[in-house]
Amino acid sequence: MNRVSVGLLGPVGLIRDGMVLSPPAPLLRALLGLLAMSAGAPLPSEELIRVIWQDQVPRDPKGALHLAACRLRTWLREAGGARHRIVTGSDGYHLDLTDDLTDLAAFRYEAGRADATYETLTLALGLWRGRPFTNVPERRSDNRLIDALLAERDAVTRRAARAALDEGQPHLATGLVERLCQGDSLDEEAHAILIEGLVATGRPGAAAMMFARIRRRLAVELGIEPGTVLRQAHRRCLGGRGEMAGASRPRSRARLVGRDRDHAGLASLVSEHRLVTAIGPPGIGKSRLCEELATQEAGRFPCGVRVVRPHEPLEAPEGSGPALLVVDDCDGRLGETRAAAERLTATRPDLTVLVTARRPLGLSGEVVWSVPPLDPGAAEQLLRTRAAEAVPGLTFDAGDLPGLRRLCAQTDGVPAVVESLASLMRAFPLTVLAEQSERDLGALIDDVNPAAVRFAAGLDQVWQELSGPQRTLLLRVATFPGDFGLRRAMSECGESPLNSGSVPGVLAALVDRCCVLPFESATGRRYRMLIPIRAMVLRRYRQPTPLSRR
Repeated sequence: MNRVSVGLLGPVGLIRDGMVLSPPAPLLRALLGLLAMSAGAPLPSEELIRVIWQDQVPRDPKGALHLAACRLRTWLREAGGARHRIVTGSDGYHLDLTDDLTDLAAFRYEAGRADATYETLTLALGLWRGRPFTNVPERRSDNRLIDALLAERDAVTRRAARAALDEGQPHLATGLVERLCQGDSLDEEAHAILIEGLVATGRPGAAAMMFARIRRRLAVELGIEPGTVLRQAHRRCLGGRGEMAGASRPRSRARLVGRDRDHAGLASLVSEHRLVTAIGPPGIGKSRLCEELATQEAGRFPCGVRVVRPHEPLEAPEGSGPALLVVDDCDGRLGETRAAAERLTATRPDLTVLVTARRPLGLSGEVVWSVPPLDPGAAEQLLRTRAAEAVPGLTFDAGDLPGLRRLCAQTDGVPAVVESLASLMRAFPLTVLAEQSERDLGALIDDVNPAAVRFAAGLDQVWQELSGPQRTLLLRVATFPGDFGLRRAMSECGESPLNSGSVPGVLAALVDRCCVLPFESATGRRYRMLIPIRAMVLRRYRQPTPLSRR
């Protein structure tokens, strides 16, 4: 493997003889880190400006970025990093590392090996020197990117701990995952590994206490029972001792409102096809609808129904006969889900697989169903129901109807946003909420309560998956106040780093990821962004307006 010469997994800088040499200015450290993160692919100027300056953009942001790039070139040359060149092009800037690697690239290479063992995985983890971008101020870093890197490290930590268990070294496994189970952690897979390790090292009492603690936290904070991985670890290691009454029953959730027609349509597809993928943007209710279907339709599958959540093994119900496997929220492991679905449908003729994702798997025989937004009547019904739950005794009369409809119009039928706004009725009257939602919906719901946090987290995941051109086009079409056609997108969004010829392909990719929804009109195919998604995209990802000089 090529040598590691740029560090990101800790302080940002050049790695020389085990030491990190960093640029003196925080601005240059931020620029070096972002360019090194992109693995040689060009980063648009707009993206660099958005992250580095955030809400304090200089009067001439591109000029300031050019000056920073020139100073970083000088520093690299003087610091002995002449092999590393900052290349400027029409599509932005990129860092040419020649034949060298970043520590992040080396980490991913070692962790991604098919023959990875406990030893190789711990060597990969040893490349981490602390929190990524440690020496870059928060106001010049992308916290969502850093959180994604930390999640990547935690996933490899779990793999290393599991490998230690498999290799008969439980004390090493417990040492690795204890950090992941501290504080307010809800990491079920890490807790499962820790329970197995504690039992294997002769501490079954501590394992039972650990299971009881995570089980209580899941029930109180999320209203759910432990998932398959955690339950299996508990039963395998403790024989089910300490299992609380009702643990095997389906988890209790709030009543599904306004989805009767969609439930019937999805149930019909599941009865007629072996592989169905329910797609839709964040917050649209894919998971909730499919879980409800799994509960209601369980009688049609004598061999059982299994709902697999993220980080749980992709295993179908055992036995021969009709069975249903629901793979929920598989976007983080799309390739693994695709391979498992293809294998299981080929070897289990009585198995039906239902998947929720933001994009299709792309398999032969797959039926793709787009989960629609709630219609206005259903959105209003959901808003009334959740508001009454949030504020017991709250009722609406005929005079409230205009305000309810104004508020529902801003939700655009996105259930997560309806529920978020309903919970805000504890703090604000209906008229104030309606006015504020029309003035600035993004500011009103951004991270304001759990429903909004989950919605924003889903959008952040989508944003991280988009390429530079896809991000650019999404930000540009988000400024359109309503729907639009392809011709308008090509004429108004074709400036650098895009061009009019590239817009159709980029737009198709956004449709594929449910960022933009197509529909048919009297004039042909048109496109639109759901109002809450447009509002949040502009609030969270748009380059701020430059500050005026005083």
